[in-house]
Parts: sequence; C-alpha cells; structure tokens
Amino acid sequence: MEAAKNLLNFRAITLPEAKERAKDLDCEGAFYPIATISGRECCSLWQHASLQLQASTAVAYGIWHYENLSKDEQFVFDTGLPILIEVSRMLAIRGNWNADRTKYGFYGVMGPDEFQMMVNNNCYTNFMGKVTLEYTLDVLERYQKKDKTAHDAFLKDNQLTKKEMDYWLEIAEHMYIPYDADTKLFEQHEGYFGLPHIDVDKIPIEDFPLYHHWSYDRIYRNDMIKQPDVLMMMLLYNSRFTKEQLLKNYEYYEPRCIHESSLSPSVHSILAVQLQKHEEAYKFFGFATRMDLDNYNRNTSEGLHTTSIAAAWMNIVYGFGGMRSDGDMLSFSPSIPRAWKGYSFRIHYQEDVIEVEITKDNAFFHTVNGTEIKVMIYEQLVTLSGEKRIIVIPKEWRG
Repeated sequence: MEAAKNLLNFRAITLPEAKERAKDLDCEGAFYPIATISGRECCSLWQHASLQLQASTAVAYGIWHYENLSKDEQFVFDTGLPILIEVSRMLAIRGNWNADRTKYGFYGVMGPDEFQMMVNNNCYTNFMGKVTLEYTLDVLERYQKKDKTAHDAFLKDNQLTKKEMDYWLEIAEHMYIPYDADTKLFEQHEGYFGLPHIDVDKIPIEDFPLYHHWSYDRIYRNDMIKQPDVLMMMLLYNSRFTKEQLLKNYEYYEPRCIHESSLSPSVHSILAVQLQKHEEAYKFFGFATRMDLDNYNRNTSEGLHTTSIAAAWMNIVYGFGGMRSDGDMLSFSPSIPRAWKGYSFRIHYQEDVIEVEITKDNAFFHTVNGTEIKVMIYEQLVTLSGEKRIIVIPKEWRG
C-alpha cells in the first residue's frame, strides 16, 4: 500500500504541472500528461498528448482504487481530494452538451484505442468521466459528514461552490454512455458500428508494425482497434457489468483488435479467463510474456515493452488467479492452464499478506500473519486465517 500511496503522492506533487497543461489546452482544472518523467507532458504527438483524457481519469481511478483496498479515507481527504477537484473541473469544461442539451459527452477525443482519432463520445472516456465526477462528489459528502469545519475550509481555499458541485452532478447524471440494450454492446464511440470493416487477420505480416508501414489516415479510417478500449473499461470496473455484457463485447471487439500495443494481450487474457476461454487466455498470456523474446510486433529493436512485462503479473493474479479488487471485498476465481502443474502469488492486503497457491486440483489460501480476512472465492464468502484453506477448483475453471 505504501508503494501505491507514493505513486499518488507523485501525482499530488505534479498537480501544478497538470494545471498548467490544462491552461495550454484551453481548459480549467488539471490535465495530466500521457507521457512524463517530471510531471510535464513529454509526448510529441499532439493527437495523443492533447486528445487523451484517460491519464487524468486514471489518476482519479488510482485514488479510488487505493481507498477501496486500503480504506485510508484520511489520505483521500488530505491528498486525493485536491487532485479530484481539479480533474473534475477539467472534465466539466473539456466536455459539452449535445444540441438539445439532453446528453453530456466528450468531443474530439482519442480513447485508449489509439487507432481512432478525434472521435465523439468515446465510451471509455465518457464512462470514466462519469465515475470520476461521482467519486469526487462522494468524497466531498463524506468529508463534510466527518469534519464539517475542515470541509468548509477546504471549499473556501479551493474556491469550490455548491453551484459548481451541482453542475458536476448534473453532468454525471446526463453523461452519454453509448450502449445498445438489445445486443448488449457498448459502442466504442459514436459512429463506430458504421465504420468500414477490415479483417485484421488478412493484414500481411510484412506490414507490421503498422505505424511504420501505413499512413496515419489509413490506420484511422476503419474499425480496426489497436488495444482494448471498451474492454478496458469492463476490466477496471468489472463488477458493474454482467457476464453476458462481457461476453458479447469481448466476442465483438477482440476480432477487431490488432494488439499492436503491449498493453493489449494481458487485458484480453484476463477477460478470456473470466469467460472460461482457457486456451485463448493461455495464448494471449504467451503473447504478453514473450512479446520481446519472439519479437511479436516486429519492433523489439526499439526497446523492451516494460508495460507488457508488468502486465504479465496482472495476467497471473487477475487472470489465472481470478482476483478482482473493484468490488466491496477482494474476490478470487482461480483457474489453472492445462500446461501448468501449479503457480503461486502473494497479495498485501489489510495489513497482512494473502498467499495463494494453485495446483491441478486445489487452491490453497492463507494469511501469512494469521489475520482473519473475509474474501469471496468462486462467489462464496470465505474467512481466511493463518491456517491453509483448501478450495477444490471447479471443473469449469480447469484449462
């Protein structure tokens, strides 16, 4: 938890740079950089640096996720809230209302999928904007209940008025999330479903990496996607979506994904495990872990894909380990690939360490220091302790 707190402290320290960046983009509040070392934007491609709002909403997500796991509310009041306020201010001016003022959304953006540029109402961007505003208002409400004097002083110091907060609530309530209830599909952005289709499996291998062989406009004018976009949203807030929604969207978007981002294979593998597509999940795991060793994307000469290496840990813990950390409590649905005899990992949680060991037939859970911790395992409430708890792996979770 200390490492996570340190990362958030970095975002607090670099808040002034994010506020200056917002001014450069004709916005108020804070606009965090897509690539940085010092807090200043280092990306030289304007369409990435200026159109991607997800760095800012990711910082807000990091604060929410930290609190959800640590329950460190005071840190959020002291350090997180100033960030949340400024990000919310940016969202309230960067977006806009549609013509008849019935829906709010973000126009001229680039979502996580960097092959779709200058789009309107990217689903991920809108959804993350909505939950960021809702979380900010929730923190403010809890702060007022806990310490009204400190809360009121904070509002005064940050020139935050009830009118501004009411406007954030109005935006959140009217945020447009492009979704078809009949097909259960979230549209990646307005007009995506109508784009010309391209069969990504028929692209000659000699064309990769596409950024080196295709012009930008050729990349942008079809339904091919570079990396998970809607699916990334469904991983971050996994518990908010039904298994049917996840299945429908996975089976729609995965065939359209070229995986030219090192961020892509692990996310697909994690969700494939959840959908019990075990062979597919294992294939994507190999893609993620051997990306540079096998030069999958024909660009290893440009440097190692460290994000893919880091995501391999997520792939084991969130994928095969089936851990989810966005709900009210930690949950697990362990599985094991057919080619493996076993694996293990540890999670620092609630001032203790949960040790998980998976074999061909069983999953073993215990806390290293003996603390009793309640978790969900295969959707059943289980109390862990220092004594190993043995859970038989259901047949459907054996790859």
